[in-house]
Amino acid sequence: MDYLPEPGSRLIVIAFEGWNDAADAASSFVKDLIDQMELSRTGMIGGEEFYDFQTMRPQVLRDGGDRARIEWPGTRIHAGTVAGTEIPLEVIVGDEPAFLWQRFASLLVDRVQDGDAVVLVGALLADTVHSRPIPVTVTSERPEAVPAANATRSEYEGPTGIIGVLAHELTAAGCPPVSLWAAVPGYLAGSPSPKAQLALHGAFEELTGLVLDQGDLVDATREWEAEAEAAVAADDDLAAYIRRLESMTDAADLPEASGDAIAREFERYLHRREEGGR
Repeated sequence: MDYLPEPGSRLIVIAFEGWNDAADAASSFVKDLIDQMELSRTGMIGGEEFYDFQTMRPQVLRDGGDRARIEWPGTRIHAGTVAGTEIPLEVIVGDEPAFLWQRFASLLVDRVQDGDAVVLVGALLADTVHSRPIPVTVTSERPEAVPAANATRSEYEGPTGIIGVLAHELTAAGCPPVSLWAAVPGYLAGSPSPKAQLALHGAFEELTGLVLDQGDLVDATREWEAEAEAAVAADDDLAAYIRRLESMTDAADLPEASGDAIAREFERYLHRREEGGR
C-alpha cells in the first residue's frame, strides 16, 4: 500500500538546508519536486524571530530590470497538486532556524491535519562509499503503516536537527511522519551529491508510488562518481580506506562488516591522515 494521504487530505514533504542536508541532497530533492509539480509559493515562515541574519544573510535579487528585492532567509511553503492526479501536495523547504525551535516546530505541526501524509527528507554523512548505491533509511514510529517501504522504527539517540524535532513533535501530535535519510559518503562532504539526490528520488517513489522525472540526475551521478574516482586515485590512504569499505559493504551479511567495524576503520584512516600531516 502506497503512503499517500486520505481522500481530500494533503501529501506534505519537508526538508531543510543546513545540518540535516549533507551534500545538499535533501534540499535539492524537494526543490526539484517543486519544479516538477509546478507548485506555487503560498507562504513563508521567517523573520528575526527564527533567523540570525548575520549568519544567513538576506540576498539582493533583481528581476531583469532596475527594481531590486530582498530575499530573506526563511522557510518557504509551496502548494499545488501531484501532476496527473488530484492529490493536494504541499512542499516546505528552507533554512534550518537559528532560534525558538519549539515555537517554529509548533507552527509547522499546526499545519498538519488528520489524514495528511507527511514525509520528512534528510541527508547525513556516513561511512558509505561512492562506488556503491547510496543507502536510504526509511523510519517511522508506525512502520507497520508503510510495509512496502521496509520502514523501521528509529533507535537513534544523540544530537538532532530540526527534522528530528519535527518528527518527534508530529508523532506527539498524533500525526507520525515517515522520514527518508540518505547516507552520503563522509569523505565527499564538500560538494553536492546528485547520486544521493537520485537515491532519494527512488526511495520517495517506492514509498508513495509516484513516479518522478530523473532529468539529468543519471548523467550528473556518473560525473560525480568519475570525479570521486579521480580524487581517490590521487590519495593512496583514501584509496586503501575505500577498498576496505567496499569489501565490508559487499559482505554486509558477515560479522566483520558490522557498523562498529566500519567505524573503527574510519578512525584508523583519520589517524593515518593526522600522522601524515605532522
